[in-house]
Amino acid sequence: MKKFVVIILALVLAAPLFSQVKFGLKAGASTDFTFTNLDLSQASVDVILQNAKNAEWGFQGGAFLRVSFAGFYLQPEFLLATATNSLMYEGVVDGQPVDEILEQKFTKLNIPVLLGFKLGPVRINAGPAASILLSEPSDMADIATYKTATFGYQAGVGLDLFKKLTLDVRYEGNLNQFGDGITIGGETFEFDDRTGALLVQVGFIF
Repeated sequence: MKKFVVIILALVLAAPLFSQVKFGLKAGASTDFTFTNLDLSQASVDVILQNAKNAEWGFQGGAFLRVSFAGFYLQPEFLLATATNSLMYEGVVDGQPVDEILEQKFTKLNIPVLLGFKLGPVRINAGPAASILLSEPSDMADIATYKTATFGYQAGVGLDLFKKLTLDVRYEGNLNQFGDGITIGGETFEFDDRTGALLVQVGFIF
């Protein structure tokens, strides 16, 4: 993560050396497609942990820098993001029945760095994205541990209108898991909680 931040700072400091630099603000919505499905019925606990909803909406907003060079552009972004995942937690733990909905509410700082090019008014871009966890889900604090930083990628298309308005639609994927594990009935289990997300954003270029 430290190397990633150093690279971002170097890009920002070097921006004036390129042919064209633009700054903007953007905001939008994101929807996560979760794939959690943990069946522990064959372990010492009889529990199923799975998605309560297929997709839930979150918010993203922040600033971006677009540096154009040789027909391409580099666009680092700094976005404050919220996300919510609802998990159905049911079964038997320590002889007691459990049946509840757990809310995973995350607040994160997302830092995608996109490389793209333009085809007329249409932009095509892709690149790595880092995510820094700012707050952990309170409902899951007793049984789950989460990583401070994770890495993934974004790819999509955009459209610039009137040289001021920018629209983006992207897919976001994760390369590693959000959590280190989940503890149920005194046992710790690993589960794959990586998600895919659809991002829809609107921005203004200064």
